[in-house]
Amino acid sequence: FGSSILPHSLLLLLTMARRGLVPAVVGAGATALLASSGPSFAVPRAADATKAKVQGVAASYAADAAPTPLGFATVASAAVAAAGLAAARRGSRVAASRADTSRVVCAAGSVGKKRCLVMGGTRFIGCYLVAKLREQGHDVVVCNRGKTNGGKPEPLPGVNDAEHQKMLEGVSVLVADRKDPAALKAALAGAGKFDIVFDNNVRKLNEVQPLVEGVQSTGGCEQFILMSSAGVYGPTDVLPLSEENPGDPNSRHKEKLQCEQYLDSQGLNWTSIRPVYIYGPLNYNPVERYFFDRVTRGRPVCIPYDGKYITQLGHCEDLADFMIKCIGNPAVKGQVYNISSEEYVTFDGMAKLCAQAAGM
Repeated sequence: FGSSILPHSLLLLLTMARRGLVPAVVGAGATALLASSGPSFAVPRAADATKAKVQGVAASYAADAAPTPLGFATVASAAVAAAGLAAARRGSRVAASRADTSRVVCAAGSVGKKRCLVMGGTRFIGCYLVAKLREQGHDVVVCNRGKTNGGKPEPLPGVNDAEHQKMLEGVSVLVADRKDPAALKAALAGAGKFDIVFDNNVRKLNEVQPLVEGVQSTGGCEQFILMSSAGVYGPTDVLPLSEENPGDPNSRHKEKLQCEQYLDSQGLNWTSIRPVYIYGPLNYNPVERYFFDRVTRGRPVCIPYDGKYITQLGHCEDLADFMIKCIGNPAVKGQVYNISSEEYVTFDGMAKLCAQAAGM
């Protein structure tokens, strides 16, 4: 992996026994990226969100919130959005000094229209990714079981039905269950060639193998972008961590490391993304909701140890932006990127920020 890492782009990784509480490190700064020529893009971070965007997200959650158990859950991202607004204000004060070092160079020129395969695509990150792919003019095929929304992405917040249907004009569904390898390979063989593959929901090596075999049966792909996890890293007393830190063989995400090795062994142009805790509208994981469910009910918030462990969050749109900007970028070949915002927060601080945002 890249040996030259931007110091401010790293995350102080939370080293904990409970794997479910392990966040990630911020992506970027690999030597290959810094050495490439062409325009640049900012490393995704929630701190770069505009004030209007953050306030809009907060307002959308507040509008949906009601003084009921379900209402308490829906207000979850409002606090994180409010925290993101504060982060944006803090980030603006240092933006000028970081202008040259907080950006990652990407390939020059347009990548042209691509035919993209998105594994999953009906929930959370997949919905944002598909929408951004369509904004870029790419054709999208989502591969899933077809059981949620007819297999198509759900609407993003603030998008009306007409806009959503317009976006879906370039989206088709390939119905297949990746847990049935033979059926998946058969479906892919009949679907034609894909330029870009986004594997968003792989967990095990035996899930990625039939996908790769199916894609290769139609002539292979230009790029294969794998969604891994920051949970792959092992315990350490040395902080901050980078992509060069070893994986943990006992992690519940250990097979994602094996997936990276397999992709490399197949000679694919692959990139692996290891995000931190991802938050934002449509989130089905209790990342931000956990804190809000407790504070809005006046109940104690259970936090690890003394609450001083440091973690980071990443916004779903920032993650999708980074994925999009990998397309056609030769510098990301065979690279691993840890993606998060630049803001650090303790678990104790998270609880306090959520309480403030909830008016508690």
